[in-house]
Amino acid sequence: MGSKKSMAMIIAIVAGILLIISGISGMATWETIKNYVINNVTDNEIVQIVFAILIFIASLGGLSVIVGGLLIGKNKIGLGKLFITLGAGLGIIGLIFSIIVAFTEDSLTLGSFFSIGMLGLILSIVARILAKKEKGT
Repeated sequence: MGSKKSMAMIIAIVAGILLIISGISGMATWETIKNYVINNVTDNEIVQIVFAILIFIASLGGLSVIVGGLLIGKNKIGLGKLFITLGAGLGIIGLIFSIIVAFTEDSLTLGSFFSIGMLGLILSIVARILAKKEKGT
C-alpha cells in the first residue's frame, strides 16, 4: 500500500472516531438534498431508493468515514472516498458556510473552529484529498 493511501486510511479512521465522539453525521445534509431533488427535479421510486441508501450510510456518520478509510486501505479508492463524503455530510460545505457566517457576524475567531467535530470534518476532507489512485493500480 502506498504511503499516501495508508496515510489517508489512518487519517480517515481518526476523523471517523472524532465524528463519532462529537455526534456529527451527514444525514441532515443528504435529507435536505433529497427534498430539493424531489421538489425541484424529479420524484420517482428510483430516486427515493437511492436517497434512502445515501441517507442510511450518511446517518452512520463517523462509522461511514472509518469504513471509507478501510476501503481506501483495500484499494477501493472511489468507494472509500464516497463513504467519507457521505459520512462527513459534505463537511467542506458546512465548514465554508460556518466560516462565512462567523465572518459576516464579526465573530470569526480561530478558537471557534477547534471543536472535536470540526477537527473530524477537516481530517475527513484531508483523507479524501490524499486518497488518490496510484499509477499502475
